[in-house]
Amino acid sequence: MRRKQFVGIRGGSESNRLVSKLTNMHVRRPDAHGSRTHHTGEASHRYDVQARVYCGIEHCKASYGLVSSLKKHIRRKHPEYLDVPNSVGLSDVTEPINDGMPSTSGLQNTDTANTNCDPQELTDTLCHENVKSDVVDTFSMLQLRMKYMHAVPGEVISQISAEVMQLLSIYNDCLFSDLHSSVDGCQNSDNLESLRCEYKSLLDSLLATTTVTAQDAFIKQELNYVEGEKCVLGRRNEKEDIFFYVPIIQTLESFLKHPDVLAAVKNGHASRLQNLHDFCDGSLFATNPLFSGDPCALQIQLYVDDFETLNPLGSYAKKQKLNACYFSLGNVHPMYRSKLRLIHLVWLCRTEDLKFYGLPKISSRLIADLSLLETVGICLNIDGVREEFKGTLSMIVADNLGSHGIGGFNESFSGFRICRFCMCTSQELANPNLLRKFVERTVSSYDEQATLVTDDQMKTTYGIRQNSPFNSLKYFHVANGLPSDFAHDLFEGVCPHVLGKVLTHYVVADMISIQACNDTISNFPYMLTDKSNKPSPLMWSNGCVIVKQKAAQMWCLMRLLFLLWGNIIPQGDIYWQLLIYLVEICDLAAAPVHSNESIAYLEGTVFDFLELFVMLFPGEKLKPKMHYLMHYPKQIRSFGPLSNCWTLRFEAKHSFFKQIVRTTQNKKNLLFTLTKRHQLSQAVKLSSREILGEEIQHTGGSNVNVSDLPSFMQNLLKGKFKNLDTLYSVRTVYTMNRDFVVGSFVVSSFVGNLCQFSEVKMILLENSKVYFVVQSEKTVSFDQHYHSYMVKRSAQEDKGLSILTPAELLDSYALPMYNIPGHESGLSFITMKYKLPEEF
Repeated sequence: MRRKQFVGIRGGSESNRLVSKLTNMHVRRPDAHGSRTHHTGEASHRYDVQARVYCGIEHCKASYGLVSSLKKHIRRKHPEYLDVPNSVGLSDVTEPINDGMPSTSGLQNTDTANTNCDPQELTDTLCHENVKSDVVDTFSMLQLRMKYMHAVPGEVISQISAEVMQLLSIYNDCLFSDLHSSVDGCQNSDNLESLRCEYKSLLDSLLATTTVTAQDAFIKQELNYVEGEKCVLGRRNEKEDIFFYVPIIQTLESFLKHPDVLAAVKNGHASRLQNLHDFCDGSLFATNPLFSGDPCALQIQLYVDDFETLNPLGSYAKKQKLNACYFSLGNVHPMYRSKLRLIHLVWLCRTEDLKFYGLPKISSRLIADLSLLETVGICLNIDGVREEFKGTLSMIVADNLGSHGIGGFNESFSGFRICRFCMCTSQELANPNLLRKFVERTVSSYDEQATLVTDDQMKTTYGIRQNSPFNSLKYFHVANGLPSDFAHDLFEGVCPHVLGKVLTHYVVADMISIQACNDTISNFPYMLTDKSNKPSPLMWSNGCVIVKQKAAQMWCLMRLLFLLWGNIIPQGDIYWQLLIYLVEICDLAAAPVHSNESIAYLEGTVFDFLELFVMLFPGEKLKPKMHYLMHYPKQIRSFGPLSNCWTLRFEAKHSFFKQIVRTTQNKKNLLFTLTKRHQLSQAVKLSSREILGEEIQHTGGSNVNVSDLPSFMQNLLKGKFKNLDTLYSVRTVYTMNRDFVVGSFVVSSFVGNLCQFSEVKMILLENSKVYFVVQSEKTVSFDQHYHSYMVKRSAQEDKGLSILTPAELLDSYALPMYNIPGHESGLSFITMKYKLPEEF
């Protein structure tokens, strides 16, 4: 079980002091002449049921009947003022607002004079009311976090809440029973009885939060909830066809209220070197008039995909297909963008409705909002400063079929034109002499051809069915805005196809059997993430090896196949070389950083791979996904690393909706239910003031006495952690979106173009920071045949020790070390997840 460390920010006494200042200054009471603003003290209106507490911060006109409601309003809308020092006067915070009404000083004095309550008593009551409100809010958030962040079933939450209420009730009865027996006098007894009633009222308030209706109302009133809007498409079969759209402008406004998100937008994360880390380093960003002219412009990364949900009703369990559109904000660093809570819903519709009514109708609301974002932008009031942001689409991510549909291209890959990047035809794929001679599509050629596709013949000629609705945007065009998705191209297309061909050759040549292949796959000692992505057995059908894996399994199999069967295949085998080319393409496609050298190497490797495949399998026609590999180098130059725009992380978002369908067991108003549940969940998951902070989770933690460690380890630790006799050591830690385990290996340096690895000996947590105690190992060479680094383990445990932070690692993955029994070198092997720029 992971233990998660949370960092919370509460208003505390600062919010109480600020509320006290505001309530002393702004109170609105209705009288015979209408609504007026009175400058009174707390005592004059605390028990006035008609009094309205007036905000006034930054000319805010919100008013509330309870001071506790005002406090919650300030925490939500004006959190920057919670740090106001006690000595700061209200004039430093805000100015009185009178809505243009005449002065009412006389009435103010009358109200104050007629007050019979003790000011100190009222102040104490106010503080008590604030504490009560905080307790109720905290209890509400506890239940919501269990429900939406930790996926605790509703029945379990109800049981936990009931037990908590029971404990509080028992404690309340025992406490007041003891107090009654220890006090003297009727007046004190009356006071205690009054307090008992107050706490009974608190318990009643807590009990009221346990209903689903109350929890939903709390989210909508207290958190940044963006409600999905029902959109009517038309009527068919006496039934209204609808979809739900979540206004992207409102989502962005809510998202930018988080200070760390706003800082990410304003500061940017463009690389200061020549390497490509993200879209902001690519050529499309540099040539886009909006992005190049305004580096703070919002980069909207859209994703569209279908997913299936099981219809729980009926005896046939018919599957229902839905279409979802999500977006993420490209201004946020890729390390944080992969978090599912930072992927926002745009629309949810039935796939059959999308096909019937068409993409233009479904996307019309989104495109209208994006056009508004391009021209007018959004305006926020941040810390009293007006902030304006414009933005547009940076890319639309989808699988190949989805991208062709969005772009208005033909959605058949067996037709005449099969590529959205160039004018390649299906017949030309069979001619190896034309691998480098395809004419690329451009914005101007697309627009010209889109005007000519008036009949089926022209649609076939140009491979365009219709102009894409997204081309109506000012700063985006589908001709250069639909990047490749290497997860579908490679791991669900090229890799299983080519690996099946090569293994079939080896089986037919009696170099290996299908049973031996599966035995090796089954018995290999997988570690770390390889263990969770263990490949499935291969199949033999119609004289061919069939490779069927999920994308993550296929990636694992391609990385480790050289360790699985490398001792069987002779050095220099030409079919083995084909697999080496293919895995190098995978390594470069998955790389998080690219240099000019790595892109040039990828370009050459792709053509070497295709030419060798055509030579080894002369009767085999290239598949469209194999052709798409030729466009990867340009795609990387345009969009940055393809690992930042692959679909797998977006597809993980589908699991939220699938889980709801499984648990609710109801298809009635399914789109409404899914949209509402998602937006409620997002409001809870994004309820913290800062949401980009690093999450640190760990297991197997214990305190370690430094004096109990070997002397060489003591000297190392005392040099880093002075005056600390005890340190907290853990077995595993999750940080930087990665899992690290004691005994795993990390890239700690480079010697020439060879990675140098260090073993993680200890993982320490100190002041919410992670430290790795590592021991360096010696890299002997990179073995091409095994596509792995050969490493010699250190024989001395006291040599090569150092302490590193996660930020000092040269790669964010922790890697396993494998041994190959009987290998002549006696060395160990480490296989990288991808290529690093320093390796070229």
